[in-house]
Amino acid sequence: MKNKRIILQGLFIILIVSSCATQKLTEEGKTAYQANNYEAALNAWDQVIEKQESRGNKAEATIYYKAGLAAKKLDQTSKARKYLEKAEYLEFSSPQLYFALSEIYKTIDNLSKEIIALEDYHKKYPQGEKIDTITIRLFETYVQSENWKPAVDIWPEIKEKAQNDVDLLTGYLIVNKNLENEKVSKKLADKILKQQPNNITALEWYAKSYFWKAEKPYVKEMTAYKNNRTTSQYERLLNALDEIYPTFEKSRNVFLKLYKLDPKPKYADFLGKIYKRLGEEKKADYYFKKAE
Repeated sequence: MKNKRIILQGLFIILIVSSCATQKLTEEGKTAYQANNYEAALNAWDQVIEKQESRGNKAEATIYYKAGLAAKKLDQTSKARKYLEKAEYLEFSSPQLYFALSEIYKTIDNLSKEIIALEDYHKKYPQGEKIDTITIRLFETYVQSENWKPAVDIWPEIKEKAQNDVDLLTGYLIVNKNLENEKVSKKLADKILKQQPNNITALEWYAKSYFWKAEKPYVKEMTAYKNNRTTSQYERLLNALDEIYPTFEKSRNVFLKLYKLDPKPKYADFLGKIYKRLGEEKKADYYFKKAE
C-alpha cells in the first residue's frame, strides 16, 4: 500500500512538472510570435504538440492553430496545412483560420478545398475584417469552377466594387454568357470594351453573337429557297440577305481583330465560314487552312 502511494505521488509530480514545462513552452511560443520570431514560436509549439502526441493525445486546438499560422509565416506550407486542419477538426473556428486555409489551398492549387474554406469564412464571419477580399475571391473561384448559379448569387455583394475592375466584369460576363443571359452579357461586354478595348472575352462574345445572329437566319432562308424556288421566295431571300450580310461583316471585323490579337485556329475557322457565306472563296480557303 505504501509503495502504491509512493508511485502515485511520483506520477503526480511528473504530471505537474510536465504540465509546467508545457505551459512554459506555450508561453514562449506566444511571446516569440508576438515579437515576429516565427521560427522560435513554431519550435516551441512543435515541442508542445510532440509531447502530447507522443502520449497518444492531441494538443489543444489553439496550439495547432497558432503553430499553423507560424508555419505559414515561414512558408512551411505542408506543416501549416496539417496543423490548421487539425485545429479545424478539433472545432476551432476563427476568420483567420479560414483565411489562412484558403490561401494555403490556393497555393497548392486545391480549388475545391479553397472554395470550402472561403465559404466557411463568408458564412460564419460576414462582418470579418477580410470579408471583401474573401467575397471577391469566392466569386473568382465560382467562375473558375464553373459554378454559375453561386456566382450570380454572390455578385450583388461585389457589384459596386467591380464596376471599374475589368477582371471581375469579365468573370461576370463569362457567367452570363454560359447562362445565355444575352441582355446582361451585352451590357457587360460594352462596359468592358470601354475600359479595355482589346479584352478578348468581350470581343469574342460580340464576334460570336454577330455570327449566330447572321448564321441562323441565313441557313433558314437558304433552306426555304432550296425547298421552294419561286420568284417570291427568291425576293424574300434577297431581302433577308440585305440584313444578314452586314451582320456577317460585323462578325468578320471583330474576328479579324481577335485573330490579330491572338491567332487561334478557332478564330480562323469562324473567318473561313464567314468569308464563305460572303462569297469570298479565296479568303475562306486561306483561313480554313490556318484553322487546320
